[in-house]
Amino acid sequence: MANKNQLLRYLIVDELLRNKQKKYPSKEDILEVIRERTDKDYSDSSLEKDMKAMRANFNAPIEFHNFHRGYFYGYKQKNRRGEMTYEEDREYRFMSISLSQKDLTALNFAESILQGFKDTNIFGEFTDAINKVLDAVEISKQLKDTEKGYKNFIQTENAGYTLGRGWLSDVLMAIKEQKQIYFEYKKFTQEDVSQRTLHPYLLKEFKGRWYVVGYNPDRQSIATFALDRIVSLQISSLTVMYPEKLGFEPDRYYDNCFGITRLSEEKTEEITLSFDPFTGNYLKTKPLHSTQEILIDTEQEFRIRLELIINRDLVMELLSFGDSLKVVSPKRLVDEMKNLLKATLEKYSK
Repeated sequence: MANKNQLLRYLIVDELLRNKQKKYPSKEDILEVIRERTDKDYSDSSLEKDMKAMRANFNAPIEFHNFHRGYFYGYKQKNRRGEMTYEEDREYRFMSISLSQKDLTALNFAESILQGFKDTNIFGEFTDAINKVLDAVEISKQLKDTEKGYKNFIQTENAGYTLGRGWLSDVLMAIKEQKQIYFEYKKFTQEDVSQRTLHPYLLKEFKGRWYVVGYNPDRQSIATFALDRIVSLQISSLTVMYPEKLGFEPDRYYDNCFGITRLSEEKTEEITLSFDPFTGNYLKTKPLHSTQEILIDTEQEFRIRLELIINRDLVMELLSFGDSLKVVSPKRLVDEMKNLLKATLEKYSK
């Protein structure tokens, strides 16, 4: 698989070869654009290697037109009189993706953002999405000789558009620039809109919803706000209070927490869960949490231990396992599960 820098160069070459306004770009034209957009030195031999790789790995029909003195997608061959003839391939699409200049600019921006956050907690939240893209590209190479595209064979989870995503860029910019934010916030449980101030430190995604975590000066504590409940938002010119002064570590804040709900005073507890062996197979391939430790793995029981803060997100997740799960400890979690299941049964008895 081509690395990120190679792929970006391939996309630039592809764009230039498909430009109908300026057909048959010369080697000098391509070199100039790649150097300009990547801000890196790029030689003739490197371009030749990239074109060779595009031909070999992506079936790109790149040829040089002797008359126009430039490159194009197509084929050339000599006719019966020994004359060279040329035929354009107007159907070919590099990786079946058509990218405009705006798309390439967005690709560069996404690269810089991910590089800046790769060592923080937020990057971990992007891992599944990034893997989906990489897997799709790899599989598409395996299916490139079939008549149907890979979209007919692969379906990924798609929750659709959720409110609040429109604030992502503003909040991310505020975090990057270390600026406070002011926003109007409307809870699901309240009719009135409230005015909030936050020193933002972290963006976190959970079950398709985005949240911003930071210092709330009104309550003098760390707080979490859902982006889909923000009505309006403004970035302040005031600098945030540095998280180090608060003892807040964004990349460690959710280490022992499932989901998004966490209060500063909550303590981590040892949780023991017993599952049936069938469900255990799923938990072995995709652990419930990074703290998961297997205690028993037999034909009768699959038991694990977690080191987590007990919050509503965790309880809701445990309830989703239905009768395949029994909470062993701690007692307060056992009692909470019993009460919730009892309340659920009562709704069906009416």
